[in-house]
Amino acid sequence: MYSRNGEEIKKRITEGWKQILSSNFSNLSEKISGGSPPSVFVSSYAYPKVKVGPLFSPLQANSAILDHPEKWAGKAIEEIIRYKLALIRGTYSTHVKTNLNSDRFIQSLQELTMATKSTQIEVAFERKPKLNLEEFALRTTSDSDTIHFGMASKLEGLKLPSDISTDKKIEKAFYDNDFKATEAINYLYKEGIEISKISKILSLGMIGIQKNRRLVPSKWSISAIDQIISSNLIKKTNTFRPLDGIKIYKYMHLGNYYSIILIPDEIWSFEMHEAWIDKKGDAKIETDSENVRGLKNYPKIGGSYFAARLAVIEFLHNQKRSASVIVLREIHPEYILPVGVWQIREGIREALRMSGTKFDTLAKALSFACNNLTISKNEWIENSGLVRARKSQGRMTDYFDRSSY
Repeated sequence: MYSRNGEEIKKRITEGWKQILSSNFSNLSEKISGGSPPSVFVSSYAYPKVKVGPLFSPLQANSAILDHPEKWAGKAIEEIIRYKLALIRGTYSTHVKTNLNSDRFIQSLQELTMATKSTQIEVAFERKPKLNLEEFALRTTSDSDTIHFGMASKLEGLKLPSDISTDKKIEKAFYDNDFKATEAINYLYKEGIEISKISKILSLGMIGIQKNRRLVPSKWSISAIDQIISSNLIKKTNTFRPLDGIKIYKYMHLGNYYSIILIPDEIWSFEMHEAWIDKKGDAKIETDSENVRGLKNYPKIGGSYFAARLAVIEFLHNQKRSASVIVLREIHPEYILPVGVWQIREGIREALRMSGTKFDTLAKALSFACNNLTISKNEWIENSGLVRARKSQGRMTDYFDRSSY
């Protein structure tokens, strides 16, 4: 079933991009100009001390695609890694509670983050940036711990153009010192600001009541945004009518196989199953779930859960329908590196843009949902508290054919 060999992909990326990047960046010095998507990054290592700085590329003036995950669905993992390698990181050490009003580097990064398009910047480093592929060799199975590799060096100076075009909606949230962070996040989302942009705004302490503003590591801000926005949408969908039938949506990219099962229901419930399959074909399924009262504990699968939840609930919100939802995510060995929870959110968004397949019984729906997965239907069901609860409670009986289980 595996279409590509993970080790071959890793070897090809390591050898090919090392050579290409070394060639393209051979004339770099301590002072470099280039296009920022715009993008910034806040590390979590040594928290509450963090490293923060801009991401930019001297290879292309319009670098927007290099850090725009909403445009990455369907692209090969080699291409996404190429985007990451093309960006140089400037790093500036500080504390998350640094005085944001007096830190000139942070203020420059905040202005850059408000830019409406790719922006040319000039960066001065302590020494010439070096290629860093160390994280590439790390073994990890968490999209919440997405790797960041490529060239990096300590930041000494940052110069922005004087004519940056800034987003007025972001400015409104930034300059309102009494606007609570959750309210600002939901406002920006409603106004059409993308998740990847809002997460950078939160990371740089640009929203919330003034006295509470602080830096937030990038990987934490992304999941926080997914969690806050989806929680708000869940409250709204509970007033909608149920779907008119069980529907299945599927999508595959980056060695990740998704099946999304929407079951008509007046009351929200959500369950996500995640299985990382090793080279031998073995897998362990992790499951997290919630009902209308919410989660009991932080999900074992981390930010993946909130990314999936947001993609599903925004679909239901746009359709003005309610449902119970089961998401199956099967990860295959060709997914050699975790590229971030964005790929879960965008993969499920892509699936839900399709027409979907309608079924009259849950048994038939589950069979279809699992027919392209390595793990069998019975194994998935065994881990599904939502399916067990619906059978025992006798809810939605029109959608069950119990003899089929």
